[in-house]
Amino acid sequence: MKKLAILVVLMMIVASCSYLDGSEARRRGWECLYNGKGEVQVCGYVN
Repeated sequence: MKKLAILVVLMMIVASCSYLDGSEARRRGWECLYNGKGEVQVCGYVN
């Protein structure tokens, strides 16, 4: 039972962290740089 409680707590922490990362991406925007062939080189947050 104790292992189940720990598992649930860890899942909640991971879910909240991924939600915060997603909200930051929506707030700041996302930008990708492309090479001459149109392939993605680098993607990152807009400052």
